[in-house]
Formats: sequence, C-alpha cells, structure tokens
Amino acid sequence: MVTVSTRPEPGSKMVLEIEVPPAEVDRHFATAYQHVAERTRVPGFRPGKAPRKVIDRFVGRASVIAEAIDHLVSASYDAALDQTDIAPIDQPSVDLDPQTVSEGQPVRFTATVAVRPEVQLGSYLGYPFSLESHETTDEQVDAVVEELREQQATLRPIDDRGAQNGDVLAIKFVGTIDGEPFDGGSADRLPLVLGEGRMVAGFEEQIVGMRIGETKGFDVIFPDDYRAEPLRGRQAHFEATLLDMREKLLPEVDDEFARSAGEVDSLKALRVEIRDALTKRGEDEARHQFADRIIDFASSNATVDLPEVMVANEIEIMRDELGTRLAQQRIGMEQYLELSKQSPDELSAELRDPAARRVKTLLVLSAIAEKEGIDATDQEIDAEIAEQLARYGEDARLREYLTGRRGRSYLRMTLRNRKLVDALIERAITDPDTPQETK
Repeated sequence: MVTVSTRPEPGSKMVLEIEVPPAEVDRHFATAYQHVAERTRVPGFRPGKAPRKVIDRFVGRASVIAEAIDHLVSASYDAALDQTDIAPIDQPSVDLDPQTVSEGQPVRFTATVAVRPEVQLGSYLGYPFSLESHETTDEQVDAVVEELREQQATLRPIDDRGAQNGDVLAIKFVGTIDGEPFDGGSADRLPLVLGEGRMVAGFEEQIVGMRIGETKGFDVIFPDDYRAEPLRGRQAHFEATLLDMREKLLPEVDDEFARSAGEVDSLKALRVEIRDALTKRGEDEARHQFADRIIDFASSNATVDLPEVMVANEIEIMRDELGTRLAQQRIGMEQYLELSKQSPDELSAELRDPAARRVKTLLVLSAIAEKEGIDATDQEIDAEIAEQLARYGEDARLREYLTGRRGRSYLRMTLRNRKLVDALIERAITDPDTPQETK
C-alpha cells in the first residue's frame, strides 16, 4: 500500500508526496515486462514468453523502466487519492527521477494537482424574492381543449369557394427577383395552413380567395430582417397555383369528445384533469424559476478566484453540448461555424463568460453544501448509476465511467446540489423570515 502526505501550494494547488513500497514496485515491473514482451516479436520465442534478460537485451532496460513508471505512477496516484479527500480538477504534474526507479527498492515521487479554490460565501438566505404562486385560468384550460380539438380534426375536400384562413392547402409557386429564380423561392407542391404566417409576410394574404386550379401573380417585399441576408429588402415576384384545398372540421366540445380525448367519461371531468395537469406544471415551473433565482442570488454574493483550467474545461464541455444539439438537427460543427461566421477560437471566446458563470455556480453550491452539511450518500449514488444504466441500455463505456472515481464524483456533485437547492427552497417556503447569511 502506498503512503502519501500532502501540502498546499499557492494558486489552489496541492502537492502529494507519494512513496511506493518495494513489493508494489516489483509488481509494476512484472506488468511492464509482460506488456513489453507481448508486443515485441523476439526471434525464437512466442509472444509474451521471452525471459526478462532477453527483453532487456532486445528492447533495452530503459524501455522497460519507462513502461514500469507509467503503470506505477498511474496506479499509485489513484491509490494516493483514495487515501485523501483531495478532488483534483486537472491532470497532475508528476516529478519523478527515473534514475531512482529499480526493482526491490521503494520509489518516491510528487504529484502536483490543481484543486478546487476557496469560496468566500456571501448571503445565500433571506432572499429579496419569494416563490411565485400559480393560478390556472379558465382561458388556459380552454386553450388545451382547443389543442385537443385540433388533434382530432378531420379534413374535407372543398372546391366550391375561395381559400380562407384555416384551410389546408397545397400550392405550387415560382419566385423570381429581377426575372431570375432564387434559392428557396419555388416549390412544386407545398402544404400550407393558410393564415399561420409560415410564408414571408404578404404572401399568404395573396392566396386568400383563390380557387383550386387558379394561378395568380403578385409581388412581395422581403423584410429588412429576413433570415436569408441576400433577400433582405428585395422585391420578389411570385406565380402561385392552388393545387388542392381542404377544410378543417373540428369535433363538437361535448362528453363524446371528452371520452375520445382522455380516460374520462365527461367534458367536466376532462376539464378538471386538464386543470390539475396545468396547475402541477405551473407549480413545477415556478419552483424551477425560484431555484434559478436562489442560485443566482447565492452566486452573485460570493467571491471566488476561478482557475483557468476549470473555465477551459467547461468551455470544452459546452462545445460538446452544442455539438450534440447540432447533431440532433443534422448540422455539423463546421457547418454551424460557417453559418454563424465564427472561427473555433471565436466560438470559445463567446462561450467563456457563460462557462465562467457555470463554474462559479458549481463552486458556490459546493461550498454552501459543505457549510450546510448536505451531501449525497453512497446508496443514492449507486441508485443513480443503476437508473442511468437502465435508461441507456447498460452501455459498457458508460458503466466504466459512472463506476469510476470521476463518474461517481460527478454524480455526487449533481445529487448533492439537487438536494441542497431542494433544501433551500423548502426552508424559504416554511420559514420565509430566515435571516440572511453573511460572510
């Protein structure tokens, strides 16, 4: 078992002085010889079977020592961390003299790591705001009923009148600017709910009154803030033909409609169910907003010197999160940067302030949790691991991460912060006159 002592250094750093006993050193040398032998083809020996003296002659003793040091440092550093409460925020800087490494002898080295900086907490209780109450109105219930009617609407072909707002159409159109077609200006059969404002302002108004088979020409001026910059402020001419028209028929709002819309037996029961759901959602949203304000309040009143490595790591995390969202929209990062007219460095610069805010928030919440004596238990972390593995199908890489030190540390922080915020909310609700904390 390794022995370790620690000493702090300026700049939120900690030095671990680690000593590895001879037995452990010998074990890492054995591993090194085995790995070197397995990947080295030695004439006259099967892979992994060459004796140590042959390996030393064939690849050199220095290569074996380097391999042993890699294994020794990695395993011993992890073992040393397990004996301390240090939570590194970056990879360690290791100081080890290879000349001191040999079998049968202890090995001593130092590992200097950046650690979480000290947070000077300010007020984080006695908020100058409160949890906003939520009331569900009849108008909100009516709006949901209308949405349910829309979901059950049927379409009836119609050809005995002109197009009206609300009709579901199929149109063909060709657009030109100065007699030349432009990107996105034409369609062979575009579905359109008239009056929803999907098209450029002024286009749908020209379709009102048209009959099936009718073709109409008209001009439209693109607004100055139109999403496609080349079209801003330009006048376009369109030739549009109405191909198909259907009228939307909505069901009557009665008990039969209610039974088809939900597991209820009357319209009254449906409205009660909708009201309860809206109330629950509104209360949840109000609670989330209150939590955000509590976090912002505590963070703004705290002082902390943010380590650059934490901000840089958070920027990379935010870039990865952006990449995931873009991938869901089938957009690559390079395409996004081209569309936003940014370089990778400019994107990183744009993310710096929000990344710094996130880092500060996490540090402040951790400091408050320590002060309040709130933490996540091993049982809670294990339950969260099981839930995530069940949700994502027992992914082997995810299991390795979640059950490792970094994964468990991340889950602990997430669960602890969640418990902390819930505790602060409940305290504010049950005891709104709690005096403010001071530094």
